[in-house]
This record gives sequence, C-alpha cells and structure tokens, in this order.
Amino acid sequence: MFTLSSQSPEFLSSLPASARSPAAAVASDAAERSHKAPAQAQLLYIEDNPVNQLVVQELVALRPVWQLSLAGDGQQGLARAASLRPDLILLDLELPDMNGFQVLEALRADPATASIPCIALSASAMPDDLRRAQAAGFAEYWTKPVDFKAFHAGLDQFLTRLKAPGQ
Repeated sequence: MFTLSSQSPEFLSSLPASARSPAAAVASDAAERSHKAPAQAQLLYIEDNPVNQLVVQELVALRPVWQLSLAGDGQQGLARAASLRPDLILLDLELPDMNGFQVLEALRADPATASIPCIALSASAMPDDLRRAQAAGFAEYWTKPVDFKAFHAGLDQFLTRLKAPGQ
C-alpha cells in the first residue's frame, strides 16, 4: 500500500504482493535468482539528471554492499540492465528518450530482465501517479527530493529480501 509520511512530503511506498501486476512479484523473483546472501548487490540507476545521479551515488556509497551503475537514458538503461542483470533498478519516470513506464515495459518483455525489481523514483507524487506505477508493476515508488533515511531504509529492505532464503 502507498503510504505518505506525516513528517515530510517525501515517502517510500511498498505495494502489497496481492496488488501487484503479474510481473510484480519481482522482489521475490530477485531473491530466487540468488540463493545465498550476495557479497555485493548490483544496483542500476536510470536517471538523466547529473545532480540526482550524484545524490544517489553519495547515498549508495554509505551502503558498500551495493555496487551502483548509472545509465543516462532509457535505451542505455535497458542495455545495462540486460548486461549487468542487477539485483535492483531505480528508475526515473521522465527520461529524455522514453518514459519510465516504457522502460519498465521493455524490461518486463525481456526474459533476462523480467524479474528484476524496479523502483520508480520520481518528483511526481500525485495519487494518479502512484496508482499508475502500481498498475504498471513497479515494486515501490520513491519520491524526489530523496529522503536520505528513507532511501537507506529502502535499500536495506531490498538487501534483506535478496538475502532471505526461499523467497
């Protein structure tokens, strides 16, 4: 369920498994790809804004288990996702060549990337945006500007899911 923090306008949301699209049991699918705790987890951030890339680089640097790769547009992101097969993708919804929903659709259409969990990371947080992301199959919806504590908590939760045996 999408939840809004009463302390700030930034929020993280998790979609209940029952509310996700068929491609949406992605967090559990990612765990199935890795039967043991990863020594290093791969994170791909598809974002065209260099400032946003820098913020995420700095935040991820505080979680050394995550190895971050960047892509500056949708096509580059799709290519990197196919070659890296990351454990998690953070996806901006407004890219110069395609929107995040188109990127997600292309990821889900490729068997090599179909089960990678994707988190929408957007400055837009209207209820319709959240519903659309839920319907499209995003695992979660995080807003910009990034809430640093919530961002780290979200990464930690995904790492826990990756480490969980049999999920």
